[in-house]
Amino acid sequence: MIGLLAAGVLSPFFFEATPEVRSTYQSLGKIVEDRPMQITNIRFGYDAGAFGRFGVRNWDVSSLSDRRHDAHRHALYHTEFGPTWQYDLRFCDGWLLASDLTRSWTLYRGFDDKASNKTYHWWQLDQSLENPYLVPFYRLRRCFRGNDYLYFKAGVRRRFPLPCGLYVTPSVFAEGGSSRNNKRVLGGKPDGGRWGSGVSSVSLRLEFGWRISEWLTAFAYVEQYEVVGGEARRANKESSYTCAHNDWTHGGVGLRLRF
Repeated sequence: MIGLLAAGVLSPFFFEATPEVRSTYQSLGKIVEDRPMQITNIRFGYDAGAFGRFGVRNWDVSSLSDRRHDAHRHALYHTEFGPTWQYDLRFCDGWLLASDLTRSWTLYRGFDDKASNKTYHWWQLDQSLENPYLVPFYRLRRCFRGNDYLYFKAGVRRRFPLPCGLYVTPSVFAEGGSSRNNKRVLGGKPDGGRWGSGVSSVSLRLEFGWRISEWLTAFAYVEQYEVVGGEARRANKESSYTCAHNDWTHGGVGLRLRF
């Protein structure tokens, strides 16, 4: 009833929110923090029908521990915001190409290290071929100001519906990118050379969900992260970075609200 009322009031506008608690903050293929973090993704905008959905996105992450209080304040770690455009190209019943284009800014504020108080500018494209069988998906992010790298994520997933609105979704995906991106993930190369472009990690994910209503879904997931490549694993193992893990199991819980 609440969801129908909210949808009726908002139409043709929309609002989406996904609050989560994660045991680990994995960002663009890198384990940034291996202690609990709170993440909230919010998107709102206008549904233009055949022209797609135009909106604004805000994504922020906050630490739930004081482990790195010397590097950043306890609360807001960083935030991302910017305009978005989503478009679904339908081929036939049950088949569509879902696209999500984002222009965004990432703001780091509140760090003791003044050099870290930066703003990063980037474009991102997400696409997935939605179908009843196996869904391939990918993400491309191009950071072009404040940093300079190309990041990609590509994989496949399949949702299996269960009784009473429950479902389980296994997925596998690889992450990597340009030489600069892989240096960001792995640090400097031991021999002083440059990392090549390509895959830096592979992850296996299993999500369990409960579609409580049209507007509310609860979910939990477990994920296994693996750095790939003997040289990369050796460099990561010898790294002095606190969260440099070659193998790491993590998980989280959250809600998805859509009106």
